[in-house]
Amino acid sequence: MTMGLSYFGYEADQYPAAQFMKPHREDKNVHPWEMVAYVNEVVAVTNNVRALYRPAGDFQLLKELLSSDFPVIIEKGYEPEGYDWMGHYVLLIGYDDTEEIFYTYDSFSGHGNFQGLREPYQKVENYWWHFNNMFIVLYPPEREEELMGILGERADLEAAYTLAGQIAQQRAQSNPNDAWAWFNLGDALTMLGQYQTATAMFRQAFNLGLPWRTLWYRHTPFEAFYQSGDFATVLRLVDANLANTTYVEEWHYYRGLVAASRGDVEAARRYFNTAIGYNSNYQEAIDALNALNNGTFVSITEVTS
Repeated sequence: MTMGLSYFGYEADQYPAAQFMKPHREDKNVHPWEMVAYVNEVVAVTNNVRALYRPAGDFQLLKELLSSDFPVIIEKGYEPEGYDWMGHYVLLIGYDDTEEIFYTYDSFSGHGNFQGLREPYQKVENYWWHFNNMFIVLYPPEREEELMGILGERADLEAAYTLAGQIAQQRAQSNPNDAWAWFNLGDALTMLGQYQTATAMFRQAFNLGLPWRTLWYRHTPFEAFYQSGDFATVLRLVDANLANTTYVEEWHYYRGLVAASRGDVEAARRYFNTAIGYNSNYQEAIDALNALNNGTFVSITEVTS
């Protein structure tokens, strides 16, 4: 993010951004909307820049954005040599259709002597799909109307998730063994509030198999199962992942929601405080704790088989 912001005169190092987006050094993930919030709530105070995120990107859109001088960050899977799969962000700075490559700046692998690292189209396409083709655009506010024109139907976030669901459904139908297609469909349906249907998509994805770190980065399954009243699955997923690491605030947040809905106020308060301890800017956990303390928490009814 800070590499992209330098295009707009941002001169600070990564420390202020990290303090806002992941104040606990062991925090495993930063969501696109957290990065966007940092730009719009903090950086925009002193720099002429705004940001937005959308799913359902494609290469044609990326190229049009880059050709129009809009810096673009994509979220994708990443498997550097010697490491298991993880989530990662890269800044796109250009492309070459002849060689079928994007030029990228990468906080892990570097910037290629400021010429950009060469990322083959096919590799980008494969790994970008792991995050529902999510992208972040940085732009000056006076060019917002121009940007919205380029985004087209993706200008509206809900419409973008509708498109993401359509794309994922088509890919799941054409390749039923594509676990990411099912996961992305569940992700889109969750963001559209279709929780019960989303849980079936997530179950299919889990049955097909996903990298063991998937739920470090992608948390809509917890939301879908919680909103559907399937607390047992929420806790099963949380417990399975806590066996690997504890520093994912969303897991503790969803444990708190389950405890609160079950009426265990003290446990819920403890889980929410743990989540906030890992990320003091985690607004959903802050709001849930406040609601619990002032008696306005709205419970979900548990559904058991």
